[in-house]
Amino acid sequence: MNHVTVILPRLAGDLAIDPRAVVDWFVGGGWTMAALTAVALALAYLVVERLLDIRAEARALRRTGIAVSAGPGVRGLRRMGLIRACVVVAPLLGLLGTVTGIVETFDSILAGGYIAEMGEGIRKALLTTQYGLVIAAPGLVAERLLVQWQQRLGRLRRTAGLAMEDGG
Repeated sequence: MNHVTVILPRLAGDLAIDPRAVVDWFVGGGWTMAALTAVALALAYLVVERLLDIRAEARALRRTGIAVSAGPGVRGLRRMGLIRACVVVAPLLGLLGTVTGIVETFDSILAGGYIAEMGEGIRKALLTTQYGLVIAAPGLVAERLLVQWQQRLGRLRRTAGLAMEDGG
């Protein structure tokens, strides 16, 4: 039974996911899944942290009219670079898992393996590709939104700076 066919109907329905199916899906992808999970967690942390920083500074600017941080926010720019790196690394790790799975498939063919052995390599290849893309696609959207919000924050900073010059 395909574990995706077990998970997807439940996602659409009552959201009761069989934990064993998720674990089987994760284990089926091999060691690359652990690396992809680390990238996904880092990406989620960085996006939430950057979002909260932008939101806090925008609120402070609107409330007081005074910029909380000086300049363009070097820390924030570094975080955006890390977010971009995670978005790029996720599909590359998925591709690495794909290549690993295909190599396993060819190894089993050369060893005169059975269809089931070949299927495991192909499964690993597809699962890691899938997971890498599932991480990268929303990460790319989040990165673009954060860039737009950061640009809007820069405009607010400039407006606050002009207001301070006019008022002083």
